[in-house]
Formats: sequence, C-alpha cells, structure tokens
Amino acid sequence: MDQRNDTVSRWSLQAAEFRRGWRPLVACSVGTGLGLSPIPAYTAGIFATALQKQYGWPRGEILFGIIFVTAALVLLGSSIGRLTDKIGARRVAIASTIGLGIALMLLSTTGSNILTFYAGWVLIALVSLGTLPMTYAKVITGWFEHARGLALGIMLASTGISGAIFPFYLNALIAGPGWRVAYLGLGALPLLIAVPVLLVWLKEAAPREGPTAAVEADGLSVREALRQYRFWAAAIAALCVGAGTGGLMPNLMPLLADNGLTPGAATKVLAVLAISVTIGRLLCGWMLDRLWAPLAGTILIIPATIAAVALTTQPGVVGSTVAVAAIGLIAGAEFDLVAYMTGRYFGRRHFSELYGIQYAIFGLGAGIAPASYGAIRDHLGSYHPVLLISAGLFVASAAILLTLGRYPARFAGAAH
Repeated sequence: MDQRNDTVSRWSLQAAEFRRGWRPLVACSVGTGLGLSPIPAYTAGIFATALQKQYGWPRGEILFGIIFVTAALVLLGSSIGRLTDKIGARRVAIASTIGLGIALMLLSTTGSNILTFYAGWVLIALVSLGTLPMTYAKVITGWFEHARGLALGIMLASTGISGAIFPFYLNALIAGPGWRVAYLGLGALPLLIAVPVLLVWLKEAAPREGPTAAVEADGLSVREALRQYRFWAAAIAALCVGAGTGGLMPNLMPLLADNGLTPGAATKVLAVLAISVTIGRLLCGWMLDRLWAPLAGTILIIPATIAAVALTTQPGVVGSTVAVAAIGLIAGAEFDLVAYMTGRYFGRRHFSELYGIQYAIFGLGAGIAPASYGAIRDHLGSYHPVLLISAGLFVASAAILLTLGRYPARFAGAAH
C-alpha cells in the first residue's frame, strides 16, 4: 500500500509540475527543435547535393563546414554556459536564435569560392551556440524536479520532429525556386516561429519556497566540480557514447550497402532510425525519473553494443532494422543523460557552464568520429572494424557510468 501511495504521490507531483511549467517546456522544445542542434545533422546533406550540382565542389569539402560548429562548441561551450548562468537563459536563447536565423539566410549569398560557404558556417558557429540544449536544459532543470527526466526527453524529442520535417520542406524549396531560397526559408523558421514563442513563453522559474529551495540554489563551483573524479568520468563516458554513435550514424547508408542491402531497403531502415532516436529521448527521460541515471544509461547501451556487433554479420533487412533501432535509442538518450547527471551530481548554481563543458567533450567525440570512421573504412575496405570500435566504446561508457556512485544528497532532490 505504501509503495502504491508513493507512486500516486509521484505522479501527482509530476502532473503538478507539467501544469505549472508546460509553457516554458513548449518554448524550450520549439527553441531546441529550430536551433543549432538538428540543423547541421538533418540539412547539410540536402544542401550538399544542391551545392555540388551548382559548383562541382566535392561532397566531403561541403560537409567539412560542419566542423566549424564542433570547433566552436569545444572552444566556446563553457563560455556560453557561463554567460547563461550570469545573465539568464532567456536572453542568451533569444539573441542566439535571432543570430542563427540571420546567419542561415546569409548562406544564400554563397559564391563560387567555397571559402564564402565556410565563412557562413563560421558565423553560424559563433552566433548560435546559445540555441543548443545546454541553454534550454537550465530552464527545464529549474521548472521540473520530479518530472525532470521526462521533461528533458520531451524537449529533446523536438529535434526528431524537425528532422522529419526538414527534408520535405527543403527539398520542395530546392526543387522550386532553388537552394538559395531554401536557405532563406530555413533561416525564416527560427525567426518567425521560435523567436515569438520564446518571447512569450520562455521564462526561468522563480525560486521556490520550502525545503527544496536550498537544494535548488545549491551547487558546486566550477573549480570544485572540475576537481572531482565524477565530473571527468561522466565526461569521458559521454565522449565514448558520442563517438560510438556519432561515428556510425552518418556512415549507416554506405555500411548497409556494404552489407548487401539495396538503396531502397537501406533507406527504409534509416527511416526507422529517426523514429528510434525520438523514442530513445522520451524513454530515457521516463527512466531517469525512476532509475539511477547510470543504470538507465547502461540499460540503453547494452542493446546498442549487441547491435553494433550484430551488424558485422550482415543480418539482412530485418536484423539491420532491429540493430539500427537499438543504436538509435542510445543516440537519442545521450543529451538527456548528460544534462540530468550534471544537475544531480553537481547542482544548479553553475549548471549551464558545467553542462557546457560536458556537452563540448561529448561534441568532440561526436564531431571527430564520422570522418575517422570513414577513413578507417577507406583504408581497411570494411566497416566491420569501426562497428567493433563502437561496441568497445559503448562497453567502456557503461563501465565508467557505473562507477559514479549515488547522487550527492544535497543535489539529489526527488531522484532515487
């Protein structure tokens, strides 16, 4: 009976948080979905085809532009987090979203020299880091305590929705007025949709009264956190997962082709990936509210490890679909996991700066791995070695996570 009462009580508390914070949650979801996180991943390949046709640039050189985002994240991620902690997420998010929209529109002026294209991506990287999940996660962390994991999952699931819409929207524009208008149309989305929603509904929670107030205001200083084993262990675990999934996902189409799947069959398998990533974000969020975060991460990592090994056996369409779906689940869970653990282990006082460092280390692995995996494939003539590398990285990540121990009592709040 007590356990049942505890469950009912938890649901009541979670429902109350959603009633109180649904508007900031919608704003964070829209801002994330139309922010920098999904745009390079889901649009770069579409524009690469058009630019290659227009100017004859090699596809690899076109996609190299994304590297500037990774470099900016590594170099400036903690600074953006520090700025967010100092002046507030609302100001950073709105200014960065406006900058992102304008910078995307400026890509429509790209000339025949590829350096003009790179200059556009440098500008995007410099002005739009504040639209990444690390900014909005601070808002979610303030509004949600008992349902924090699910709220983070809902926020991050918006990137999957964007990923499903972008191809149809952009391909229609490219097929009609052309890729320059498509860049204008892409830049219009954050300006015309995200900015108004952020202006109206993005608001950080006021300090709460009662016994949880001290917990919410508490947190390690950046220097204290950086001296802790837990901080670097969590960062290395995130890097391993980021490299393991980030290296595989852009290479899945040629990998499936090497495994004997036709282009049509491979496309259908990859369609499952976007769905799986979205489910992974929601599932991980739900689990984080009920389980110790390292255990929740490990539960999702194990199937991905098995899937990576299984893909070395050329499992056919059905087996490949199941394997890719398993990899998608952990790919969707990464951001939730890192954000949640940052709050539970290090507190809220310097959340954005600490999460910015964690996010940058994760981004380093995710950014370097795709080209590295492609180079290994070119050198060895097979994707099997990189599949085994990913499996090893997943195992290492789970092993490291399980060493983190309990949440510190002063930051644990409602967590288990």
